[in-house]
Amino acid sequence: MKKTLLYFLLCCPLLADTLTGTCKRVVDGDTFVLNDDTTVQIWGIDAPELKQPYGEEARTWLQNTIGQKGVKLSIKVKGTDSYGRTLGQVYIQGNQKRPSNVGTHMVKAGMAWFDDYNAPEAGLADEMEKARKAKKGLWADEAPVKPYLFRKGGKQQPKAPAELPEGVVFCHFVQDGDTFKLADNKTRVRLWGIDAPEKGQPYADEARDRLKELCEKKAVRLEIKDTDQYGRKTAIVWLGSTNINLQLVKEGLAWHYAYFAPDAKDLAAAEKAARKARKGLWKDKNPVNPYEFRKNSK
Repeated sequence: MKKTLLYFLLCCPLLADTLTGTCKRVVDGDTFVLNDDTTVQIWGIDAPELKQPYGEEARTWLQNTIGQKGVKLSIKVKGTDSYGRTLGQVYIQGNQKRPSNVGTHMVKAGMAWFDDYNAPEAGLADEMEKARKAKKGLWADEAPVKPYLFRKGGKQQPKAPAELPEGVVFCHFVQDGDTFKLADNKTRVRLWGIDAPEKGQPYADEARDRLKELCEKKAVRLEIKDTDQYGRKTAIVWLGSTNINLQLVKEGLAWHYAYFAPDAKDLAAAEKAARKARKGLWKDKNPVNPYEFRKNSK
């Protein structure tokens, strides 16, 4: 009986430790202050720091979600962190049968990582993987830096310079062997006159990795040729005096796309030389042209 009573006294406060209130102020993507001045750290997630890419977006997302007037919150307390902040699962109270879990929705929206180190029982791995595959929020970057590493002084990917000379752009991240996105995270550039292996083909990864090495997180100059059917800018891409389009063909990591660039004699000659030297994809006896691969895939 005494043991049962002792267990009851020890456990009941923990089970009943739920805070309620409204958000007074959002600090960052996973921290806010309640109306009674309690600082709450959302348990189970880790949002980008404010100085990281998507840090401000995460804070804005949280502000729009819980910081609006009249939004009532329920926090299931998990403990206290090393900074004295209350750790808790945060729910939005309302008419729903199950109150909305704010941390889960942030991970689903690509506004935070699942903190599997400190809170593995939160079980948000599947939600994070879906957001990553859909390239939502911070996952639009190919290799986002975890906040934990950023806080430890881990290397953050360089940002685009505030101003660039006319015709010069900042390659944000490479999607495949002949396509990349600019710093606005919207504009896509397709390397004109070449066709790199598609995903699932031999040498697709090699082509992508080489293009990353040549231009990702770097300022490059575009010689715009056209806009393709997918809205991508087709261009010759220059890194200093290096014609990246030509370089990829020279190394046997792309075909000369003769259909769209029939007069590009330099590309035609580079492909012929690479084929003769059996460089890159030409090491295979009968490499499949990406155009044929796409057609057969359909």
